[in-house]
Amino acid sequence: MCANDREKRAAELGYAPLCLDIIQSELATKRLGTKFHYFQEIDSTNSYARRLADAGAPEGAVVIAEHQSDGRGRLGRSWESPPYCNLYFSLLLRPTLAPAHAPQITLMAAVALADTVAEFIVEPPAIKWPNDILLQGKKLAGILTESSCDAKRIEFVILGIGVNLNFPRERMPETIRDRATSLMEVAGNSFSRELVLRRLIQDLDRCYGTLEDFGFDAIAPRWQARFGLKGKTVRVEMGGDVLIGQAVGIDRDGALLVEDDRGERQRVVAGDVTAIED
Repeated sequence: MCANDREKRAAELGYAPLCLDIIQSELATKRLGTKFHYFQEIDSTNSYARRLADAGAPEGAVVIAEHQSDGRGRLGRSWESPPYCNLYFSLLLRPTLAPAHAPQITLMAAVALADTVAEFIVEPPAIKWPNDILLQGKKLAGILTESSCDAKRIEFVILGIGVNLNFPRERMPETIRDRATSLMEVAGNSFSRELVLRRLIQDLDRCYGTLEDFGFDAIAPRWQARFGLKGKTVRVEMGGDVLIGQAVGIDRDGALLVEDDRGERQRVVAGDVTAIED
């Protein structure tokens, strides 16, 4: 479907393209939102943001797309990107954090995302380690961070975010319909994408500033308070290894803590986590 056909179809469904003027007019940030790059269609907002970073673009650039032809999620998964109803954007960050602390940016972004969602809906959002936001146990939003660094410093981090906003269940592909949701599905009404995006960029700016100025210790309690798997039995797949135990929380550096059947706490730095139903 070409861009004109998508716009026509969006209008038929009551959708409209994002208005950057509305987003930028009242945007109050210190670091993020310095420049906006808007596309009707792009392969991936993360890919474009990375090209900006490689070309030397400064921190704070925002890349937004109405549709991604190659939207990506964590662990090589695809991200469904229907046009004009959700949010797909990436931020270019140039943090002063040590390279070992780069994964904390994903956890920081999850806190900001959960804070934003909580502003718009009564249902409490939950964080699934390390990068998903859940509502009623279903995936509402995801985060994909990609970084470039050496042993001494982080050159840049691309923070990609996708949020299911005005995405009705009947339009979701059958492959995700039973495990995904949207703000519209939970609240029963549509939302202004401009308002949600502006609030989200502001919350990200605030949380990112806290992480940069005060470290992850200032973010961790807020992450822990929204951790949806705490106390639950989980299965963690780490390459060819599998760990089953009780999710405890996160360590000071953001690693997931899982208590195994011997009562020993195991650290998980990277892996795919799912809850095991009782």
